Amino acid sequence: MKTRIRHFRKLKGLTQSGLALRLGTTAATVSRLETADMTVSTDWLERIAEALDVTPGDLIDVALPNRLVALGELVAGGTVAALPSEAAPVLTVETPADNPVLIGVARDLGPWRAGDLLVGDRHDGESAMRAALGRDAILGGRSEIGFGRLIAFEKGDGLLAPPETGAHGKRISAALWVAPLVMLVRRFPPLNR
Repeated sequence: MKTRIRHFRKLKGLTQSGLALRLGTTAATVSRLETADMTVSTDWLERIAEALDVTPGDLIDVALPNRLVALGELVAGGTVAALPSEAAPVLTVETPADNPVLIGVARDLGPWRAGDLLVGDRHDGESAMRAALGRDAILGGRSEIGFGRLIAFEKGDGLLAPPETGAHGKRISAALWVAPLVMLVRRFPPLNR
C-alpha cells in the first residue's frame, strides 16, 4: 500500500530521525514505512498520524482523479506554511497539469487574493528548473516550500521573487522540484442584497 507519510513528514519539517524519535523507533524503520518496504498496519498508521497531527486516512495514498489537497498556504515573503490536514484546502477539478500540486493564499499578496488556490504542474530536475525561469512557480526543497517568480537557479538553489512589493528574495536551498503555475481558482464574495 502506498502512503503519504513522507509528504506529511516533510510538510511538518521533520527528518526521518525526527519522526522516528516521536514514534519511539528508528530512522530505518521510518524509511521502510515511507517506501512501502514494510507493511503499514493500522496500528502504525494511527501512531504516525498522531505524531504528524493528521488523520490516519490522510496517510493513505488513494488515487482519486482530479482531487488535490493543498501543500500549504502562501504567507508573506514567498513562504508556503504547512497547515493542519483538516484546514488544508481541497480542490476537485480538471487541471491542465500532468502532476498537479496546490497551495492556498492566506491573504492578499501582490496579484493573488486571500482564498485563491494556485495549481502548479510539478517537475523534478535541473532542466525543469531552468525551463521555469521567469515564471510564477511553487518550488520545493528538502525542508521547505516557497512561491514566487523563479528568477535564478544556481548550484541546486532556487531564488524566488515573492509576490508582494518590497519583499526580499526567497531562497530555496537544495531545490528538488518546481511546479510552474498552470491554473488559478478564485472565489468571489457573494452579492449583498
